Amino acid sequence: MGVSSLILSAVLLNIFAYTTIKLRPRIYGVSLFKPMIWNFKLSLLPFAILVVDTIIFLLAAIIASYSGIAFIRYAGMFTAIMGLFVWLLALPNSGYLITELNLTHRDIDGDKVPIWYDIISVMAFAMSGIVNTLVNIVMIQVMILVFYDPSTVTKAHQSIFLLTALVLNLLVAIGVYLGRSIRFNSWDVIHIKSFFTKLKNHFKQPGEWKNCILFVVFHALFFMIMYVLAGIPFFFK
Repeated sequence: MGVSSLILSAVLLNIFAYTTIKLRPRIYGVSLFKPMIWNFKLSLLPFAILVVDTIIFLLAAIIASYSGIAFIRYAGMFTAIMGLFVWLLALPNSGYLITELNLTHRDIDGDKVPIWYDIISVMAFAMSGIVNTLVNIVMIQVMILVFYDPSTVTKAHQSIFLLTALVLNLLVAIGVYLGRSIRFNSWDVIHIKSFFTKLKNHFKQPGEWKNCILFVVFHALFFMIMYVLAGIPFFFK
């Protein structure tokens, strides 16, 4: 699979998953499960942040080169760094869609919707989140190449891309755990005191450390397997 195939897969999966969620109430006469729509929009947020961040950085670089004003270049770099920090906080929202596989929305509607419909719909939903995560990782790795001559990238550099992916997938897994188990949102880190208080109280509960470690390890490994199966490390030969 190449970069274009990965992006096409992400587009098609997102469209299909969103369509099945929106059609569900129309076909079966049930209420729209709004949390899924909200989570879907949040899944696309990291990609949008990265695109805007890249555009701002490039515009600042172009304006600085034509105007000769170094401050604009530095301001663009500072904005880009802050944008990457915000992107990193938002990134777990993409991988979070995998937790929709619990099919909790069926508890509301009972047996009104056939199980096969929800299985295929939620599977597409979860896969769209996985692919969205991979697309974000690819974009970051392409940005890394921008600062280097792609022709100088050899097989020896593959370890760098694998390490980058591993670190990002670990952070995504941690973020998904915090979102699912403690119900944190990306913006909750703004309230530092409240954030750490909830975190401390959560891990006081028996068995939570073990559950957290297992959750993060298994999810990170799963994302890494998907990363390798998609052939992403070989994009950068």
